[in-house]
Amino acid sequence: MMIGCSSKLIISTRCRATLVAQRCRGQCSYRTIRWSSSSQSQAASADSITTNNIDHHQPPLLGRIALVSGTTALATPAFPALGFLYAVLRVTVPDANARKLMEGRWGTLLSFTTWTVLPNLYHGAVTSLILPCAVSNAIVAGISYGLIDVLSGGPKGNYAAALLQKPWVTGAGIGATVGYIAPNHVYGPVMEYAWQIEGMTQSMNYVMSVPFATEVSVATGAIAGMILHPLLYYPINGISGIHWGFPLAAVTSALYFIYYGRDESGLPVPEGSYIDRSNLDLVDSILRYNNTSGQIETYSLKSEQFIGSVEKCFQGREIAESSRSYSSSYGNKVVFDDRLLAFVYNYWDVKTATKYPDHVVSNIPSTSSLHAKQESMLVTDASVATLLHKNDLEAIQIAIDDIDDKSSGAKQSPADLKSRKEVNNALELLMMLQQASNEEDEVLQKQYTDKIPKLEKYIRQKSPKIVLYTNDEECKGESVESQLRNGGWKRPENLSIALEQWHHVQEESQKLEKQSIACN
Repeated sequence: MMIGCSSKLIISTRCRATLVAQRCRGQCSYRTIRWSSSSQSQAASADSITTNNIDHHQPPLLGRIALVSGTTALATPAFPALGFLYAVLRVTVPDANARKLMEGRWGTLLSFTTWTVLPNLYHGAVTSLILPCAVSNAIVAGISYGLIDVLSGGPKGNYAAALLQKPWVTGAGIGATVGYIAPNHVYGPVMEYAWQIEGMTQSMNYVMSVPFATEVSVATGAIAGMILHPLLYYPINGISGIHWGFPLAAVTSALYFIYYGRDESGLPVPEGSYIDRSNLDLVDSILRYNNTSGQIETYSLKSEQFIGSVEKCFQGREIAESSRSYSSSYGNKVVFDDRLLAFVYNYWDVKTATKYPDHVVSNIPSTSSLHAKQESMLVTDASVATLLHKNDLEAIQIAIDDIDDKSSGAKQSPADLKSRKEVNNALELLMMLQQASNEEDEVLQKQYTDKIPKLEKYIRQKSPKIVLYTNDEECKGESVESQLRNGGWKRPENLSIALEQWHHVQEESQKLEKQSIACN
């Protein structure tokens, strides 16, 4: 039996060996082919699994470079904190007296750096200031890593163990390279491009010429590289079950949030020196009664349109007051509608205002001028509301008085409601006669043309703030004439009621004049 088994083994081996020459028997050939097909299927399956792992878990070269660059940019605000600690060590360790002075204080120093310095470095305004440095560091780190990755043949290449997987090569080495090249050769040009400031390259050269500056920068980069190397190991080599795009998306989202996505983001500028373009309409805004909505709303004198609720007007007044205070406190300094220009003007080049005059916010109106304009428009709007919609004048007047109190910060004397009603009676008749005149109604013109000057004189004496005609407007559409026309107002055919009310007003006025003369 033993011999039989051996014979079968020898025959099977010969069949496999002679497959290419096609000399084996049919059964042997069949078994050999089946074994070969199975092996090829397993190999193909293994290749497929390997390919899937590379495609879905390990990022391609550009993806790996993006991960390194993005992470470096994210970590850049922390580099000054590391540099501060290194500088302290650099000064104290070689000096025996300094070491003795620092005994028992290292924990306090580390705590101060971690809980005070580091959070402030990641504040929105500071990160905006650091952004050109982050971009420079990311560029140098990405190029350095890309060269090492290509030389290594990738994370699983022949030289990966000697280069990519060594923290002192890929970590400390790239970090030190960034610490030397970026501040000495890249920060200046990037700042000049980003901030449109001349002379930043010379300024950076001066900073880096300070003793120990380059040493601190290189050492900081090396330490940061050693810290980041293990953090990037798994995203670069691929994490099983996670597509390589997820870590890259996480880094991108974090970059956006740190440098752009927060309310306090933006270059640090003195309060009031910059007004965002979206808020320019608020700066010269007032409150008006909107006859379309029937509400008191914010109206922009700049854009000559309603722009929202009452709160927007109060917001605009705070912005305007802040800019007026900044300008007067700093010797009539200029306010810009561009944050970058405000930063450059205040901290670098005062000639920025003459270079970019289109971005200077000039003629910020005073509080008194805005309030005077607001009073005039509110009176006109209230009069239009009573004619156009027959609204209750008393309710409108109460709302106006309440708004006046809030906007001026002081209690205003209530308007004379009786006098306002008499003015509105005269105003209604005046607008009727004016419309009749425009319609060339000859009968009405002959009977009542002489009344128009009297009505105008009476209204302007009793209510000098009211704007009657389009020709009197400072803002488009503010006058009684324009608002009634835009609202589709039509005079009634019968003028008897309006005439009777006007006669009554005249009689009352004459009585008052006689009483006044008698008293004198």
